[in-house]
Amino acid sequence: MKKIFLLLGIFLSANLFADNVKTNLKSATVFFSGAELTHTATVALKTGENTITLEGLSSDIDLNSLKINVSNSVVVAASEFSTDFLVEKTETDLVKKLQDSIDFCNAEIAAVKTSIDVNTAAYQLLKKSIETNFSIVEKGKTTVEITQNLDYFNEKANYYEKAIYNYKKKQEDLNKALNRLNLQLSQEKNKNGTKSGILKLSLVAPMTVNAIVTITYYTSAAGWTPYYDMNIASVDKPVILQRRSKVRQTTGLDWNKVNLTLSTAQPSRGKDAPLFSTWFLNYVTDFYDNRKMQNAAVQNTISYEESKSLQERVPGAAPKIRVRGATSVYRGNAPLFVVNGIIVEDAMDIDADVLATGDAESMLSRAIPGLSPDDIKSITVLKDASANSIYGSRAVNGVIVITTKQMDDYILTEEKQISEEYKIDLPYTIPGNGKEQIIDLKKDNLQATYKYYCAPKLDENVYLIAEFTDWEKLNLLSGQANVTYDGTFVGQTYLNTQSAQNTLNVTLGTDKRVTVKREKMMDYSSVKTLSNDIEVNLTYKITVKNNQNKPIFMVLKDQYPISQQKDIKVEFLKKATTEPTVNKEETGVITWESNLSAGASKEYRLAYSVRYPKGRKINL
Repeated sequence: MKKIFLLLGIFLSANLFADNVKTNLKSATVFFSGAELTHTATVALKTGENTITLEGLSSDIDLNSLKINVSNSVVVAASEFSTDFLVEKTETDLVKKLQDSIDFCNAEIAAVKTSIDVNTAAYQLLKKSIETNFSIVEKGKTTVEITQNLDYFNEKANYYEKAIYNYKKKQEDLNKALNRLNLQLSQEKNKNGTKSGILKLSLVAPMTVNAIVTITYYTSAAGWTPYYDMNIASVDKPVILQRRSKVRQTTGLDWNKVNLTLSTAQPSRGKDAPLFSTWFLNYVTDFYDNRKMQNAAVQNTISYEESKSLQERVPGAAPKIRVRGATSVYRGNAPLFVVNGIIVEDAMDIDADVLATGDAESMLSRAIPGLSPDDIKSITVLKDASANSIYGSRAVNGVIVITTKQMDDYILTEEKQISEEYKIDLPYTIPGNGKEQIIDLKKDNLQATYKYYCAPKLDENVYLIAEFTDWEKLNLLSGQANVTYDGTFVGQTYLNTQSAQNTLNVTLGTDKRVTVKREKMMDYSSVKTLSNDIEVNLTYKITVKNNQNKPIFMVLKDQYPISQQKDIKVEFLKKATTEPTVNKEETGVITWESNLSAGASKEYRLAYSVRYPKGRKINL
């Protein structure tokens, strides 16, 4: 037994107190399903063979994807990946506060339960006492004494019942609070796993040197989903489409200020192209085929137009900041500083001539408190009349106009052979609790045409629909879109970018200012009994009225039946029907399209006849 404890102690000390090297997570490339993580670590090596242990990796990795690179000509002689289950989990301040609150709630619940028990017991004792008093009425109790006992019982009974009710209500509230605290605590505790990946390396160094070890691997415990915010201010303005993403990860690590890239690649899917095998025909027994249908995997790709500010990040490109008109601001005079349209009152004096010849970004960041050089997108110097016309007499010494970067300016799109990548030039923190983190990507301005649509046989509500053409040029991904129209959230729609349609339609909601009414015209409808058949003639009138103060484009659809039986005959009465714009005879759907001026109304008619055998019923 002593030997067992001794061996266990040696094992624990070797793992918990060894001088291991902690890796730093530098970047993460997130796919729709999975992610590629890159860690770095600096190690001090002596000449010859060195054994080091790197920790802080995810325990959920694909070993086939593990790549190790060491600088300064250091050779990786051997590597071994394993999982460390002895990771000591550090409680955060929030976890400690939550635990304290849970302990307090449990103590309060216990105290309340005691109060309920005490008051319930007192109430039961009171009832027993009054019953005993009533049982001895025949032994000399007077009416006055009985009345006094009843009054005393009522007073005390009301007190105990009210106290029990209040305590039970408090107990219920405490239990609800305790449940919320436990859920929050469970979420916080799941942010980091209780195990970690460790990598043992055997490195051969040609000399004593400090080397940088880079580890890259794939993990399935992450992913991202595209979605959109579609904002339509009015039908005469462009539609603003904000591309967004939901990023999640449960790798057991918190990604703290990593360089984040979102990729449309799908590395977890098989790479083998399908091949045909011989198809043999044979006799089979008739049965229902219940095989599950599988959706074809479609590679989603996106392409953005790169903005100038992003193109200028490429090494060797021209400087991204241009200072125009600097010579008009004279040495020794303090110009007016304007950042994103806001005048900066506490800016330090700066020489505009020096600004034009030096590092403009760094100079301005020193002149304006809180302004980072990396956040500056453009600098423009206004002079004389152009400055005075905008900013008045305060612009006598010129105006330095500074524009800072927006989210679009931090997104660099790189097109790969089979995918697209969004490189985000901002450090991001993604907790490892699996909760989705919202990241904005880019805004697009779309031109749309609008139409009003109604199919009154199914629904007499009139829907406003935005129709987008040339949408495929944006290379959008399929995803949910939150639609806001005229400042009001109208709901969600799904942008199916895999559609083969020439237009992309988005329903914006119903509009009560356009009304549609469908009614049967009794004078033109009849049922006739023939020798062997029954003939039904039906005529419907559809009235559309535009109650708006502007013209609209209206699309109206209706339907006549199609027969699948040779003894059921359907005739579309073309002469009695308002001529449709489109008549799809294979489905029986007709479409009327027309422009309706403000306040105008229009009538349409649909007529058809059906003949079927007498004594039979049909779904007419």
